[in-house]
Amino acid sequence: MALMSVGAMLLMVCKLAGWQSNGELITGLLLVVLGYMLHLWLQKRGQKY
Repeated sequence: MALMSVGAMLLMVCKLAGWQSNGELITGLLLVVLGYMLHLWLQKRGQKY
């Protein structure tokens, strides 16, 4: 969840500050996607059945 929050905050800061370069936007998107995938993996790993 922390990675998704950091990615979302980065995207909001980029939007508010007017930074629209691909590097910042792709980094924020990757953080959100990786955070979601990590969250799903940890949830699945924590289940016994």
